[in-house]
Amino acid sequence: MEEEGRISYHEYKRRLKKLTEEIKKEMKKSSNKNKKSETLLNLEEKLNKLNELYNKEDDNKKVEENYNNDDNNKDDPFHTNTLYQMNVMSKKALRNRKKMEHREYEEEQIEKSRNKEGEKEYEELSLNLKKLNKTIYSIAPDGNCLYESIIHQLKYRIHTYQYTITDFLKLINKEQFSLDNINLKDYINTNFFNFNIFNNINPNDLSSDLLRFITSIYLLQNKELFINFIYDSDDCEDNDTYFKYCEDIIKGVYGSEIEIKALSNILKKKITVYDVNMNISYEEDCEEELFLCFHHKLYALGKHYNSVIDLPS
Repeated sequence: MEEEGRISYHEYKRRLKKLTEEIKKEMKKSSNKNKKSETLLNLEEKLNKLNELYNKEDDNKKVEENYNNDDNNKDDPFHTNTLYQMNVMSKKALRNRKKMEHREYEEEQIEKSRNKEGEKEYEELSLNLKKLNKTIYSIAPDGNCLYESIIHQLKYRIHTYQYTITDFLKLINKEQFSLDNINLKDYINTNFFNFNIFNNINPNDLSSDLLRFITSIYLLQNKELFINFIYDSDDCEDNDTYFKYCEDIIKGVYGSEIEIKALSNILKKKITVYDVNMNISYEEDCEEELFLCFHHKLYALGKHYNSVIDLPS
């Protein structure tokens, strides 16, 4: 069978959305969070192959997709009632249904609009990176994009290491690591956590959960470095507020510039982030450098990070 060529932006997003939804459903089914089901492993393999397919170089022209070539009925946004049962309704229920249909239509239009803006932003950023002999490597939009982008960069650029997951488990004095077994309050007002292993650890042993954990601990133990970024000038510097910020990191909140700064310090790596307007570097004095890119409008759900790789010479 002929190998499939590089797929278009729209086709990539369509497949990515479908796979991401299937993975989330399968993760909810799993009773053992430490052991992935065969179905979940297969879905993750499909996701990796999809990213490889989209990221691979192809000299052929991109596939042109006619996004507006839908059924003629689409001219009427409310032409279908398939989501609702056609039972006899009261006037109030009918009004509520029409409001819901109208809201769904508005959200759909907003998403289409943002997707078009996101595509324009993506193409502009791609052109800017091409001038630097670099290109975008897509990371799944699953809420861990910042952490997964950094892990991908470490795997891509760092090939020698001294420490492994065994050293990390010794550090936390546990046989295995899971955020479910972590009580962040154990790390308040303590400075015994040694971050030195992370500037030279096997990147294949890292996970987004692990990076979230060490980021939250680093912020807890270096409050004086980050407190002014977390509080506004009018805010009361409440310890509970600062702790909640750190706790939200391990609970899955999206990563930001604060987390990049912390991870740059922990990993002892210069991290450069590109967007369409500028690029920012963290920890300029570090010799080894990681490259990310930031998208403001790529997905309707919010902002997104991708990894940046070198173009083949």
